[in-house]
Amino acid sequence: MGPGARTIVGPGARTIVDPGARTIVDPGPRTIVDPMEMVYGKHSVRAVFLKRPEDVKRVILGGKPEYHHETIAAARRAGVEPELVAWPEFRRETGLTDDDKHQGVCVFTTRRPVLGEHDLDRLSDARLVIALDQISDPQNLGAVLRAAAFFGAEAVLLLKNRSAELTPRVARIAVGGAELVDVFRVTNLARSLDILREYGYWVYGLDERGEHTLRETEFDRQSVLVVGAEGQGLRQRTRTKCDALVRIPGGREGVESLNAAVATAIALAEIAGASRPADSVAGGAARR
Repeated sequence: MGPGARTIVGPGARTIVDPGARTIVDPGPRTIVDPMEMVYGKHSVRAVFLKRPEDVKRVILGGKPEYHHETIAAARRAGVEPELVAWPEFRRETGLTDDDKHQGVCVFTTRRPVLGEHDLDRLSDARLVIALDQISDPQNLGAVLRAAAFFGAEAVLLLKNRSAELTPRVARIAVGGAELVDVFRVTNLARSLDILREYGYWVYGLDERGEHTLRETEFDRQSVLVVGAEGQGLRQRTRTKCDALVRIPGGREGVESLNAAVATAIALAEIAGASRPADSVAGGAARR
C-alpha cells in the first residue's frame, strides 16, 4: 500500500484506498484512519529532521541527487534510506503537483499529537504565546507560524472550529515554522486565555482601537498576543479577556488594515525588541 493510502472502515467492510488503484466505495457511514502525515518542501522537511527525526518513516526525493545532499544525509542519520525517483514517480507517489512548490522533497511521518486545552499546563513556564481568533485563511496561518518560530514564540492557539486546519499546505507555507512551534486547538478561546492568565500571563489584544501603540506598551515577561481576522478583528468576548488592547500605528484611506500574518509579524518584532522587566505592566492597564 502506498504512503498516501487510507484505510476506510465501514459497517461490515474494510476498504483500501490507494493512489493509482481502483477505489471501492462503501455506501455506509465511514471512518477514515490515516496514521501518516505528509510534509514537503526543502525547509519544512529540514525542520522535521531537526525536531523529530524519529518520526520520519519514508523519504521520497525527485530530480537530481546532487540537489538533495543535505536531505539524504539527514535521512540516513535518522535511519531511513531515501528513495530517489524520477519526476513522474515522485508525483504519483506523493500526489503533489508543481503548483505545490515541493522542490522535489517529501517525507511521510507519524502524526504529531494534537494538543488541546487540557495541555495548556505545558505553557506554564513559557514566555510568548500567540492566540488566533478565527483565522480561517491557510496562507495567513502558515505565515503566522513562520513568524512565530522566527521570533521565538513557544505556541500558537487555534480555535477547533472556524479556523484554518494545519494541513501539509499550511506547513509548507510556514517553511518549517509548523515544526518548531507547539500548536494547540482549543474549543473556547476565552476560557483558554483565562487559564493562561492564571499561570501569570498578561494578554494583549492586537486591535486598531487600542489605547496604546505597540511601541508605547511595556510587555510582560509572560505575554499572550491575540490576533483577530482581517476585517473582523477580535470578537467582543475575546476583547474582554485582554488586559490591554494595543495597536499598530499607520493606515490611510483605502488601506486601513494589515492582514493577520503581517500584523502578527510586526507585533512579534516589537515584542522581541522590547525589554521585559519582571514587574512590567501593560501600558497602565489594570487586569480585568
